[in-house]
Amino acid sequence: MAFTARNAAAVVNRSSSMRAGCPERASSSPASRRASSERGVSSPAASSGSPTTNAVAPISDAFNSSAVSGGPAASSRPAAVLGLPNAVPLASNVLLGTRVVGGSEDLYQIDTTSGAVGKKLTTGAPAGPQFPILSPDRGSVVYVQAGGNSQLRTMAVDGTGDRLMFPTPPDGCQTLLRPAWNPVDGSELAMPCVVEDGTTELNLVGVDGSVRGTLNTGLAFIDDVSYSPDGKTLMYWGSPNNDAIGGSLYLQPSTGGTPRQITSPGAANDADATFSPDGKTIVFRRETTDSKGATSSQILVAQADGSNPTAVTDGTSVDQDPTVSPDGSQIAFKSNRNNAAGTSDSQIWVIGMDRTGLRQLGIGSPGIADGAPAWGHR
Repeated sequence: MAFTARNAAAVVNRSSSMRAGCPERASSSPASRRASSERGVSSPAASSGSPTTNAVAPISDAFNSSAVSGGPAASSRPAAVLGLPNAVPLASNVLLGTRVVGGSEDLYQIDTTSGAVGKKLTTGAPAGPQFPILSPDRGSVVYVQAGGNSQLRTMAVDGTGDRLMFPTPPDGCQTLLRPAWNPVDGSELAMPCVVEDGTTELNLVGVDGSVRGTLNTGLAFIDDVSYSPDGKTLMYWGSPNNDAIGGSLYLQPSTGGTPRQITSPGAANDADATFSPDGKTIVFRRETTDSKGATSSQILVAQADGSNPTAVTDGTSVDQDPTVSPDGSQIAFKSNRNNAAGTSDSQIWVIGMDRTGLRQLGIGSPGIADGAPAWGHR
């Protein structure tokens, strides 16, 4: 099935496109939001008991973590993914991020040590590349190309070989959304898909476009899928409502099985979750709305089972789209907090996992941040 103009808005970052303190809310049509979902679901999945609302520990509190599962041994360096454009792997201090400069959106390499914005990887478009994910070897990238004909594309991390990921999307998939990349089997993606009725399905798809299976989440809507480091578990937020912009976090075996709810944010909502490289913790954003209707969100860390959620940022701005450094020591995220230029334009920020060393990237470079950065594995 070809992409249509109707699909374009679906890649608008439902939890990641807030600028200057004002979330760019998605339209009421489920297929017009960035989302991921399960086809053919009929009833909410049973969970192992409904967890109580997770209280957030103050920023000064320490947290302890228990692993869902550890990653591959450090000595086993992932191989390049066959069939995809590939280049020398990105250095561990370099992330990819979308910047809007002069009305054009492009993916850039950004040095997290110096803060410098480096090589531009794409050729520019009014609605451009967003939501990149890196291959396990850090030599290839898959991203969503927004615009009138939204597409899933791939290229090498140096910008060469840019092409469509699939000639046509999987059968029945109205809109493709940011996938997650299996860290153990680099030939497989977990790919959210908006179907005709506006709900979502979660497909396991080969990099050649073949559908290897569909997981039943039992939820009308899911998004922000990520793999545990050993590839055995998928995490996402889910909701029984297909117009949601966030929800509770769930874990589900990547081979299928019953999803398990791990957070209950109450009147807030959780999204943008990802694992630390050792699988011991998860990092995500929690969005809240005050009595006056003002929205803010902060970055939280928790144990891999969702327990002991602890604030990393202070919740006074819109902090979202966290990505963990390859060594697990730092978190990069997008925020509209007051920046070095004295504005609330979104920029990429980095903070230590221990909640120290907050700093802005790209100071002195033109443009604002958009979409979600990619640093470590997702």
